Amino acid sequence: MNAPPPSPPSPPAPPWSARFAQIAGPLPAPAVLPPGEALPFGTLEPARQGRVERDGVRLWYAVWGDSGPWVAFAPPFQIVHSAMLKAVVPYLSQHFRVVTTDGRGNGRSDRPDDPAAYSFDHFHADFVAVLDAVGADRVALVGISAAALTVLRVAAEQPGRVTHVVTAGGFADSLAVDERVARRFAAESELLRNDWPGYIDWFIGMIFSEPHSTKPYEDGVRYGWATAPRWLDACRHGWLGTDVRELARRISCPTLVIHGSEDARVPIVKGEQIHALVPGSRLLRVGGGGHVTAARDPVLFNRALREFIGGVLGGPLGGSLGGLVRERTWVRAMKRPRRALFISSPIGLGHAQRDLAIARELRKLQPDLAIDWFTVDPAASYLEREGERVHPITARLANESRHFENSVAGEHDLSAFFALRTMDELMSRNFMTFVDLMEAEHYDIVIGDEAWDVDYYYHENPELKRQPFVFLTDFVGCLPMEEGNQREAFLCADRNADDIEHVARYPYLRDAAIFVGNREDVTEQAFGPGLPGIREWTDRNFCYCGYCLPFDPRSLADTEALRARHGYRADEKVAIAAVGGTSAGRHLLRRIAAAFPRMKREVPELRLVLVTGPRLATDEFEPQPGLELRPYVHNLYEHLACCDLALVQGGLSTTMELVATRRPFLSFPLQRHFEQCVHVRRRLANYAADRSMDYAATLDPDALAERALRAMHEPVRYRPVETDGAARAALRIAQVLDNRWWAR
Repeated sequence: MNAPPPSPPSPPAPPWSARFAQIAGPLPAPAVLPPGEALPFGTLEPARQGRVERDGVRLWYAVWGDSGPWVAFAPPFQIVHSAMLKAVVPYLSQHFRVVTTDGRGNGRSDRPDDPAAYSFDHFHADFVAVLDAVGADRVALVGISAAALTVLRVAAEQPGRVTHVVTAGGFADSLAVDERVARRFAAESELLRNDWPGYIDWFIGMIFSEPHSTKPYEDGVRYGWATAPRWLDACRHGWLGTDVRELARRISCPTLVIHGSEDARVPIVKGEQIHALVPGSRLLRVGGGGHVTAARDPVLFNRALREFIGGVLGGPLGGSLGGLVRERTWVRAMKRPRRALFISSPIGLGHAQRDLAIARELRKLQPDLAIDWFTVDPAASYLEREGERVHPITARLANESRHFENSVAGEHDLSAFFALRTMDELMSRNFMTFVDLMEAEHYDIVIGDEAWDVDYYYHENPELKRQPFVFLTDFVGCLPMEEGNQREAFLCADRNADDIEHVARYPYLRDAAIFVGNREDVTEQAFGPGLPGIREWTDRNFCYCGYCLPFDPRSLADTEALRARHGYRADEKVAIAAVGGTSAGRHLLRRIAAAFPRMKREVPELRLVLVTGPRLATDEFEPQPGLELRPYVHNLYEHLACCDLALVQGGLSTTMELVATRRPFLSFPLQRHFEQCVHVRRRLANYAADRSMDYAATLDPDALAERALRAMHEPVRYRPVETDGAARAALRIAQVLDNRWWAR
């Protein structure tokens, strides 16, 4: 990444970068990653990791995956560390043994103070030492940006060891070819020494020049703050003056050169030069691409490497599916059974339950349709318990629920927007698993209920769509929740604009887009400054199916029979508290438990069932008479349908089930959760059922008990919930499946 700029001045950082930096300022981060710092990939544990020492400098490395050919990433310019590879290593490690290492000067490796410790010879020898330490005797090498210098040298000097070479955004020399370039290099050095935050903003903004790159930009700033000016300046001079062009001519292994046509740091002519130097090499131009393809276009990068190194064809290099498969059965088209893949969001069970209702209605219309499910726990376990087939490949998926739990949840607080925003590694990994399945098996249709990963990467890689795709959601538009937080508002608007531009450019990627609800359930707020209103845009781009219940309320109308079936006595009052199975709700459950003694004194026959979910230990709650703890309740809606009071989080599924069965309830939306606080509350208001409470109002147990008992005795005047939503959604999907374009 540290090639001197070409003779023409390098383009400035993109306008969005400057605007974002002005709003956000430099992001705080430690100057050095301590030994206990989290590993670079949140969805993956290394097969092994360690440190190798050279000349007193300890170099951190990790091996990801435990089988397959070796692939090793050489460390690039030390303004970043190996976390930059988070969108590609988790997927590649499912097919290869992947080696990553942090270069001296950043990450988990040492930062020697002697400038002489930073030279290209050291960088090269460090990488070779890591290859020796892990035992990579036959290895494919990947060099991004300046790391191309390293891998080209290793491949030329150790031809018996290197099976493949891949460079991306790379160059074969870093010589100051004229006085102008030398002056530019000096100017960059001055900026680095005198304005460290300004240098990081400028550099990272330049390498992520593609529109809507705020997330990789933000990540890059954090990586930069893990080093310091004195070390990075020494690294810059260490890379300078290197020339491996003659070595490149000696390379005999297969070589792939990847380069963005709009790379603002290393112009594409540098990649074309490598292509010309290495005999028999292949060149993959990324039209409109910037400098770091692995971070900004990870799907392309992953598929290119797997095809090139692993021999699995059908990717961007122009091969055909089949590759290394030794035996295949090809079934004639008219003999193939009709199959659908249903992608169900695992965030809570509400999606799986409504999706199952839609699937059952779809089977009524298409009796011969086999449906496979693509999801993880808890949704996967629920569906299997209901007799559905969850595809075995889903064992490779990263867990979205775990991400929400571990990364962004606080005390009854979950920023839904930043939870979605920080799912980039998870989304890339899971989409690649989806692509593997699509290439291995035939499906007539893919149905995605808030399948944000598939929808996003389909729009980024439209050539990958192989069958009709139906997208479902119950909310449209991310909304900022913190008043005065310009950064949050800017990022929400940027994400919304990205979605709007995707749909406008590729309207055919969604063969149908279904909003699970009614028109009036969509907010009239704007997507952001200068962007359209959310409802007017939704009117143009979605159809409305009404709310999808997982049951017919009439089947649950006999509350006495329900209570008897589930073990509730006729002479007791039953209150149920549930928080969607997430640990973010533990504090609410504790407060409800603390209020229960007062409620019990007022209503001696009261029984309180706390549904803790699988992530909370039941011993967190003190035993008390009338209090019952249950980690899991299958089809909880049946229990809610016969309770006298429900105390729940502000999630859509649970609250709407209570509205449909006309049960008294109070809901406590998670703080900063734009979906629960805005979209769900608006919908509940449309059904005259907004019973939302501010979590802060639960501090006093007596006040909470008083409000809960009052709610239990208040009359219910909700508007009826439609019962045909699942059938309407299924009919729309069937129209796509039958290609009834005239009925759309």
